[in-house]
Amino acid sequence: MHILMLCPDCYMIDRRVTQQARTLVEAGHKVTLLSGFECERESHYQQDGVDIHRYFYQDRSAVVAGVRALAPKGFRPPAWARNLFHRFRRVVEGGDHFDRFVLQRARQFPADVVHVHDLALLRHGLELAQQWETPLVFDAHEIYYEEDGITGYQRRRLQKDERRAMDRLDLFITVNDLIADYYEAKYHRRPLVLLNAPYLPPEGFDRHSRQMLRQRAGLEPGAKIALFQGWFSHERNILNLIRAVEFFPPDAYLVFIGYGEFEEQMTHLAASLPWGRRVRFLGRVESDDILELTAGADVGVIPYLPTCLNSQLCSPNKFFEFTNAGVPFVSHHLAFMQQLGGQHGIVLTGDFTTPEGMAQPIVRLLTDDELRADMRGACRKARAELNWQVEGRKLLAAYQPVLARARQRASRPQ
Repeated sequence: MHILMLCPDCYMIDRRVTQQARTLVEAGHKVTLLSGFECERESHYQQDGVDIHRYFYQDRSAVVAGVRALAPKGFRPPAWARNLFHRFRRVVEGGDHFDRFVLQRARQFPADVVHVHDLALLRHGLELAQQWETPLVFDAHEIYYEEDGITGYQRRRLQKDERRAMDRLDLFITVNDLIADYYEAKYHRRPLVLLNAPYLPPEGFDRHSRQMLRQRAGLEPGAKIALFQGWFSHERNILNLIRAVEFFPPDAYLVFIGYGEFEEQMTHLAASLPWGRRVRFLGRVESDDILELTAGADVGVIPYLPTCLNSQLCSPNKFFEFTNAGVPFVSHHLAFMQQLGGQHGIVLTGDFTTPEGMAQPIVRLLTDDELRADMRGACRKARAELNWQVEGRKLLAAYQPVLARARQRASRPQ
């Protein structure tokens, strides 16, 4: 069967998306992924057997053109601002140019199933599924309209899109039980939960991780490392993390793996602080190498704060990446961290609203060797359950009735 996936990711395609696509390809299906209709450049390529198409949308909005005309010459907003703008612009534009642009591209790939990632493209997926009379799958990576910064109009528009599609969905998926509880209370329908877990790493993948990470960071073999890895953006509470290094033990360092235009502010802050030499930036690391490097850390850090309902209930990729790398980690008192992290004994939580509060659980793990060893063992035990091999089997099982309906439709006389 041919499955058309739609995903709004303009900068990086979420690992969750590519893993679902790869699992379906390995099960013998053809998957075409249209990811990001507002990328900086158009591109078409194949990855793990998945045909991926990314598009550049030439904006024709008079409002946007006016804003650009008033901006200083050469001005380019930071990546986080562009991403936020892109995510909400399509909502404001309603059924205008952008919607036609998306549908024109998608109609080039008639499919047996339409599979939508995230709410921003659900109305497009619904229209395609109705036109082609195919099953519709929706994966809600988050409660999209509960993001910080979204206006009342945008929230109402998105909620309307969600309600319109709900009765038409053949399969409804989300990322954790907390968000599933939210949707069940709202629609009296419980989504399938697929966790954001990576593939289980091979045996011995971390044999040289400690040495490798310290060499990359320019540190002595005995240095202790607290690690942040991922996208650098202002809303992730990263500046407080850099300030928290003031309270670290003298032999401990904060290491960043990742990139983003917020890095300039991060490096500027680190350079201005007396302890700035204990903050190291390793830049972007290829996805094939990230887990091995991550495994060399003593402590992982997820510094996010619950600034909205969506972030209160989130289950970040890092939770599962640290777990599979065998690295105990710390976070704010977020609901998912306390629920699943507490169940497996792999996370310490604290008050991350201040540098001092953030430093407390980090320092505790860095200085208590016995606790750290116990939590490393808990991570290794948990990863046998929290991995994509397990979650991928759930996806394939849930897809069986969807595919049966698609085959039934395909067998009808045209």
